[in-house]
Amino acid sequence: MLVRGIAYPTRALKMCAAWVLLIGIAATASAEIHLPKTDPSRAITITAGDARHWQEGDQEVWILRDECRITQGNMMASAKNAVLWIEYEKPFSLVPHKVTVYLENEVFVNFIDSDQGPAIHEGETWLGNLFTTSRIDLPDDTTKPPPAVAPAIYHRGRNAQPLDDGYRVPTQEISPIQQIQFDASEPMPATVSVEPPTLRVRFERRYSTGFHADADTDPNTGETIGRIENGLLVTVEGLGDLGDVSLAADRVIVWSKSGIPELFGQGDADGSKDYEFYLEGNVIFRQGEQVVYAERMYYNVLEEYGTILNAELLAPVPEYQGLVRLKADVLQRISRDHYQAFGAALTTSRLGVPRYWFQANQIDYTDEQSTLINPVTGQAQIDPITGQPKIDHKRMATSRNNLLYLGGVPVFYWPVLSADVNDPVFYLNKISVRNDQVFGFQVLTEWDNYEVFGIDDPWEGTDWVTDLDYLSERGFGFGTQFRFNDTFFPYFNNPATGFLDAWGIHDSGIDNLGADRRDLEPEVDFRGRVWGRHRQMTIGGFRFTGELGLISDRNFLESYYEKDYDQQKDFDTSFELKKLMDNQSISIYGSTRVNNFFMQTEWMPKVDHYILGQPLLFDRLNYSAHSSAGYARLREAATPKDPEDIAKFSLLPYEADVEGVVATTRHQIDMPIELWGSKIAPYAIGEVGYWGQDLNGNDLLRGYAQGGVRGSIMAWSVNRNMQSQLLNVNGVAHKVTLFGDLYVADSSQDLSRFAMYNSLNDDSQEQFQRRFVENTFGLPPGSSVPLQVDPRYYALRTNQQGLVTSPVNEIADDMAAARLELRQVWQTKRGGPGNEKIIDWIELDMGGTIFPDADRDNFGENVGLLNYNFNWQVGNRLTVFSNGFWDLFDDGLQTFTVGSYISRTQVGNLYVSYTNTIQPFRSELLVASLQYRLSEKWLGGLGTAYDFRENTNLGQNIYMTRIGESGLLTFNFNVNASRDNIGIGLVFEPRFFASGQYSKINGQPLLPLGAMGLE
Repeated sequence: MLVRGIAYPTRALKMCAAWVLLIGIAATASAEIHLPKTDPSRAITITAGDARHWQEGDQEVWILRDECRITQGNMMASAKNAVLWIEYEKPFSLVPHKVTVYLENEVFVNFIDSDQGPAIHEGETWLGNLFTTSRIDLPDDTTKPPPAVAPAIYHRGRNAQPLDDGYRVPTQEISPIQQIQFDASEPMPATVSVEPPTLRVRFERRYSTGFHADADTDPNTGETIGRIENGLLVTVEGLGDLGDVSLAADRVIVWSKSGIPELFGQGDADGSKDYEFYLEGNVIFRQGEQVVYAERMYYNVLEEYGTILNAELLAPVPEYQGLVRLKADVLQRISRDHYQAFGAALTTSRLGVPRYWFQANQIDYTDEQSTLINPVTGQAQIDPITGQPKIDHKRMATSRNNLLYLGGVPVFYWPVLSADVNDPVFYLNKISVRNDQVFGFQVLTEWDNYEVFGIDDPWEGTDWVTDLDYLSERGFGFGTQFRFNDTFFPYFNNPATGFLDAWGIHDSGIDNLGADRRDLEPEVDFRGRVWGRHRQMTIGGFRFTGELGLISDRNFLESYYEKDYDQQKDFDTSFELKKLMDNQSISIYGSTRVNNFFMQTEWMPKVDHYILGQPLLFDRLNYSAHSSAGYARLREAATPKDPEDIAKFSLLPYEADVEGVVATTRHQIDMPIELWGSKIAPYAIGEVGYWGQDLNGNDLLRGYAQGGVRGSIMAWSVNRNMQSQLLNVNGVAHKVTLFGDLYVADSSQDLSRFAMYNSLNDDSQEQFQRRFVENTFGLPPGSSVPLQVDPRYYALRTNQQGLVTSPVNEIADDMAAARLELRQVWQTKRGGPGNEKIIDWIELDMGGTIFPDADRDNFGENVGLLNYNFNWQVGNRLTVFSNGFWDLFDDGLQTFTVGSYISRTQVGNLYVSYTNTIQPFRSELLVASLQYRLSEKWLGGLGTAYDFRENTNLGQNIYMTRIGESGLLTFNFNVNASRDNIGIGLVFEPRFFASGQYSKINGQPLLPLGAMGLE
């Protein structure tokens, strides 16, 4: 009776809700669907007296009451009540955010209709879609939990929209009516019954011999009990997006209160499938991408749970090409996405007795599967190979009393582990052991802070790790890294991307930077860096980029992070706000110098505006411009403290402590013309610029003008008779393009007067250039390199001033030149019949520049900047290449390179090149590298560099990797002759998710064990 007493009010409440729903449907039937024509670059501003919101799948739902108002540009809408469905898109994806708006009661909308033009709508309801690539300003919502039941206006708004896969039309349930009491000040929420999915169960034979079945009725419970032998295949359809369930077993018992007509080839029309199965003998369970093997199993169809004995589960893991293998004495399926295992072992090995496994007394494993949705179309993403919807997985695992076995021996124990299976490391991400003569014996570790501190629900899209390192010759190092990708920060509707990386050490050693810098005393005892970057779309469609680059001393990066020092952009501390508008952009940039040992410019701030390719005079002319203005402070690099560094330190010829307003505006107009099969574009460039201080501290006003003509003409021929199986040639098309740029330029100021407020080179190149003075040319400290190798005049001769988008406005001077280039390509077809593709078989580009006023413009030579580039794809795997550059004057660059490269996926690669440099220094450099998979169990590699001119060995690196079932064991040996350093290392990586440099071939990871089936 107690149950019945509860049931009647529930039915009454459902009946009332059904009537409310019917009234709501009638009210929303008159809602019109509008597509306001608004500017998607404008923000959407929303205000209301009261607001509540919650998350519903990929949508954010807002319920607004009392004086609701929505504006975007010239569009304005108001109403008493409103519902919003907001779909946020990824940053920088060019896809706008979408806001579906449903308004009720005293609706007024002033908008531009996409079909009818300006319009005003007044009525009881209105439905429309708004789009924006900017921000969405929303009212404050003080409500913490979402409402237990969605208000009636939510369902009326839903019903007014076109149907989608994520929502079903509420259905009526006819129930007795019973009076209930509710607060009149709050609208009564509607309880809506959603139509349950229709299940269908099919029984089929597992083997060709068919199955034997019989059925009885239990006299006590009235249940039908069916017994099946000789193999049965059961398919359960209608379980949702994850697909059907397949059950296969040799012997099956099934229970049902509504009969089992499928046993005798009949179907059940009402869709009621309250089946429970007991399966025994070679049991296989499948759903989506999950596969479970077992000896015995219980499964409930409606509740989607079960218990499995002696189970084995195979499941995929993102970014891993193999399968995770879970074996357990008892495996319970609590729900469709929750497993619980007792006496469990986890491995990626497919062998009967694996060489390694992770064992626990109990494992709780959740695998939330959902269909991947295309953010642009809103439709399910389809796998092109299988034709089935792609499945997304969110996996979490918690285990107790854990042991790690290697070769059957326990090597690690931990009481409780909890982690995201998509990132399956536990506490310790990686460990590396090394030894060399510069840093000594090293133990480098990386720890996952979210796991160490027990943070179960980390900030979405972030990784936070701590580095704890020991270097016997230098000291203890520590640091932290925080990386975020598509992460939402408070008060912002757009996600951000970036990182913060800090590391420091109390250094007790000396720096060995090679050559003549092997014994440098650090300038400070505590050394390190703090490096960060943050990028995010903000107010008004501006993209914010902030950077932090703090370094302890001038030699720290080159000593500890040489790759970052050579290849990363400068470590600066700056911000930029930039907005793109069709073919225009505007930016605000500011920076400060925190590393006084580098020459850098502080901008307080600088504003840049670009417009490119703007058509004029009915598309007869093209107009481009770049204008910039700001206050700049250029600061010299501080003098080093170590005597060896001081002995070869020189200021650069364009380096000085100067400051002032820097403002320039450069404009270009060109007129494209097609003439006798050629493309010709006469052009004119003009610039006016002001600098508050030049190298001598005087202000500087410059006018610059350049006029010329650019043009190209193309010719081609096809020879289908050129056929070669040896060279894989199937016809040849020869295309030739002759390009020319003839120009004359005049400047009111000499280039030598300008300080380089806008830097030409990176900090690392400038530091090398200071030592270039003495090491290469033998000049005393304080001197400058010859003008022939001065980067300013190389940029001038290559016509950088002829670019409107030139990042260095200071580069400009008198110049007259004609640049000529011959660009050639031979193309052929390669591929199987019906799948041929055109590829560039041979490429040969050559060019040179003529200088009429050679003494002024090219150090006395009428011809210069000669270059060529050759590339021949002999086969799909073998490439031969060569390139060279030649200036004819003394100390001009003269060099050429010839080499070859061959590669084969998952097998190896070979690279060999020879570079001969004649000026401004002499070098004959041979570089070779080899990587080869010797067998299924061994991978080896070596690299070498040798200078034949100086008979000098520059260094070698050799390694050998044992590819085991459980991991990769690598021994490496390297020699750095410049630093007089020899190092050895022994590195172990688990085969599962190996990511180090020794686990890759041709830059691609080794295929994991089992990726290609049983090995």
